[in-house]
Amino acid sequence: MNTFVDLLLAGVIALGLGVGLAAPVSAQECLSRRDIQDKIDSGEVRQLAEAMQASGVEGRIISSQAQLCRIGGQWQWQVNVMDSSGESRPVSLPAG
Repeated sequence: MNTFVDLLLAGVIALGLGVGLAAPVSAQECLSRRDIQDKIDSGEVRQLAEAMQASGVEGRIISSQAQLCRIGGQWQWQVNVMDSSGESRPVSLPAG
């Protein structure tokens, strides 16, 4: 169910961006690479590979543009994942 909600949310956001609408800036805070490393080093968030393994999401990350963002008060990795059939999809992975 969580994956369905993630996919639905990603579709809604993509649709909104496609017609020129954007989510409010306050709804999502994404970190720089340096800040991400600081959060990983402090143990506040897990590394992307650990988050991927813990989530049980099958496939491989295809985007080097992975972001760590606070969404709904929780740190989440925002990535694109390619499944075994070659289809890619956006995925949110809990980072905490």
